[in-house]
Amino acid sequence: MKVNPQGLLDPTELEAGVLPRVGLRPRPGSPLRFTPLTGVITTDLAGGIVVRRVRVRVTLGPDRGREAMLEAGTLLVGTHADNDLILRDPQVGKYHLEIALVAGGVRVRDLGSENGTHIAGGRVSTSVVGVGTEVTVGRSVLQLLAGDLVVPFAPSERVSFGPVLGASAPMRQLFALLERVAPTDAPILLEGEPGSGRTLVAKAIHAASRFAASPVVVLDLRLPPSERPSLSATAQRGDTFTLLLERIDAATSADVQGLLTLYERREEGVLDARIVATASTDLRAMAPDDRLRQELLAHVTAVRLVVPPLAARREDVPSLVAQFARECCGAEVRFGPGDLDPLMTRDFPGNVRELKQLVQAALHGEVVPTVLPRAGVARARAALLMPLNSRPKPPNPKVARDRLVEHFERDRLQLLLQRHKGDSAEVARALAMPRKELVKLLKKYGLA
Repeated sequence: MKVNPQGLLDPTELEAGVLPRVGLRPRPGSPLRFTPLTGVITTDLAGGIVVRRVRVRVTLGPDRGREAMLEAGTLLVGTHADNDLILRDPQVGKYHLEIALVAGGVRVRDLGSENGTHIAGGRVSTSVVGVGTEVTVGRSVLQLLAGDLVVPFAPSERVSFGPVLGASAPMRQLFALLERVAPTDAPILLEGEPGSGRTLVAKAIHAASRFAASPVVVLDLRLPPSERPSLSATAQRGDTFTLLLERIDAATSADVQGLLTLYERREEGVLDARIVATASTDLRAMAPDDRLRQELLAHVTAVRLVVPPLAARREDVPSLVAQFARECCGAEVRFGPGDLDPLMTRDFPGNVRELKQLVQAALHGEVVPTVLPRAGVARARAALLMPLNSRPKPPNPKVARDRLVEHFERDRLQLLLQRHKGDSAEVARALAMPRKELVKLLKKYGLA
């Protein structure tokens, strides 16, 4: 890692996606325990990539004007000569506090000092705070000042990232971000509409990371605790794995503490896991006045990527249709002028998942769903989606009947979701159906 005399990272290495790694240091009180000091990558409000740095400056006390730069890992504050920021304040302990860069901001942890660590007039043992916060230790005040490095990037030249396809501008922008964050250990939040491909993107991130050879543990937070892996058991795992938190926006108040523990254990180096969460809503707009939930959101939304809906990337429809046809029956498809008009103008509330279901239905000669304009249905089946050099097979009566039942079932689920304002637990009760089975149906019909 190249560093210039001012302590800034070489821009060419930032452009290449390299992050700082400055070695190992023993944690206070645990001489045999080591924590890797790895730079923290995050995204800013505009969706750009930032390598977080913090300047810790003494603004009041005997050492006023002294400061230390926290670029990665932890910074120790106290009177002993082994600290990174040494204070002469007699009311400060030998090893008074630890300041660390974490995904959600800056973690301030008191190390058992006699006089304590205070923020906003209150004594704290551990707290994740933002830049600009003032921390009082003894007669000294420390201010946390921003020193972030913005990582420049342009839309990617690639038209796929693993199994995720897209040549449109929104997808190439997403690929540019993925190229930089996927190889890191940073926890990621993938937001997007149901059916937009969040889970597929999460799997692509796993495949591009150092965790690729490790298992993926899926924890769907829409399910009741009895039907999914235990949060506490997951936090105690000793192996290396990727944790996929499906629909973290559905987490209950009872889940929040367990999720917070997961993120904290990962940041402390105790849990060797890459955490990728998905959500269908903007978590930043949903946070209630709950301290623990706010603290959790700071960890979850540190690296936030938005998977665009199909309506924002219509130019990708031809390549997606061709890909789904190959996956479905190994066939190539050919398009004539105007053949894709019905699909290119459709909103697709179920996004990519709905398009895939439509392609599969047409290729199997089943009843084509009425989501297509009536005038384009025949063309969609005959000229648009059929394999080359093959004739349409007559519809199988049983398959056609099952498909009609599925369309009725999907419409009913949509109606109940609207009636109960998206509350899947209420929908499950209305249908007298286990919530786990309901979640499977919602995924099947592109409503999850």
